Amino acid sequence: MKLCFLSGLKEIIGQEEIEIEYAGRLSGLLELLCEKHGKRLRSLLLDPVDPGKKSAFVKILVEGEDVGRTDPELGGEETIFLFLPIAGG
Repeated sequence: MKLCFLSGLKEIIGQEEIEIEYAGRLSGLLELLCEKHGKRLRSLLLDPVDPGKKSAFVKILVEGEDVGRTDPELGGEETIFLFLPIAGG
């Protein structure tokens, strides 16, 4: 599985892209990333009220499709983009 990190997440992870072996729910993948990369990443990826769910502040695209608030099953061959939306005016 290929994970691509954009915006502020790239700086936390330390690289723009990583490849890992993982199959299971998206929530499990997010937890795995947070365990490896620490509290700052956890505060951006996971909901502070319901830590098992994705934060509303991060966008995740699996094979180009926004997962929204769902927790899809991942087979292990996907390309996933994770990024923080940028607002401005």
